[in-house]
Amino acid sequence: MRKACFLSMNRRSQRTRMSRLVLRKRVKFVRFSVHRNLCTLRRIVPGCEEADLETLFQRSIEHIIKLKSLVCVLRSLANSYGV
Repeated sequence: MRKACFLSMNRRSQRTRMSRLVLRKRVKFVRFSVHRNLCTLRRIVPGCEEADLETLFQRSIEHIIKLKSLVCVLRSLANSYGV
C-alpha cells in the first residue's frame, strides 16, 4: 500500500510540474505574441516607431478615426459619381 501511495504522489508531482511547464510556455508565447502585435501596430500607424504604449494606442485610435472618415468621404464621392 505504501508504494502505491508513493507512486501516486510522484505522478501527481510530475503532472504538477508538467502543468507548470505548459503554463510557462503559454505565458512566454503570449508575451511574444503581444510584442509581435505591438511591433506590427508601430509599423502600421504613422509616426509611432519609437512611441510609448500610451501614445501608440492614442495615435492608433486617431488613425482609425481618420481612416473611417476617409472611407465615408470616398463612399459618398463614389455614390455621387455613380461608380
